[in-house]
Amino acid sequence: MRYTRPVSECDAWASDLAGEVVAALSAASLVFKEDNNYSGELAKAAEKLFEQVTKLDPSEQGTYTLVDSCGGEARNFYNSSGFMDELIWAGTWLFFATGNASYLAYSTDSVWFQLARTEVASIDQGIFDWNNKFSATAVT
Repeated sequence: MRYTRPVSECDAWASDLAGEVVAALSAASLVFKEDNNYSGELAKAAEKLFEQVTKLDPSEQGTYTLVDSCGGEARNFYNSSGFMDELIWAGTWLFFATGNASYLAYSTDSVWFQLARTEVASIDQGIFDWNNKFSATAVT
């Protein structure tokens, strides 16, 4: 690439991005499951990030596009409507990667699941896309 690519710095307000990274690391750990060491490192990194983001007070969580320094550039293309669907998506992938039922319990717990459902109510719940992971999680 021969053009400038802006880099953003995100903090606790990027719960949706953290959820996506957890899901990606978890999925990658399954792809590389034949390499136990690498797969284990990916799963441990996912678990550590999931623990960090889910232990935050809800007032410290949010979507990356609400903060100019984090998602100001992305807001024009990938505006995020919320973060709960990404967190239950992350918990679901962690369950698949680790077999730890507590992650599935987090994702299907009536409180978190309902918060995610409410959060995406303004967008089409039947369509899986970059801004709506709820429908995929609901299937599991």
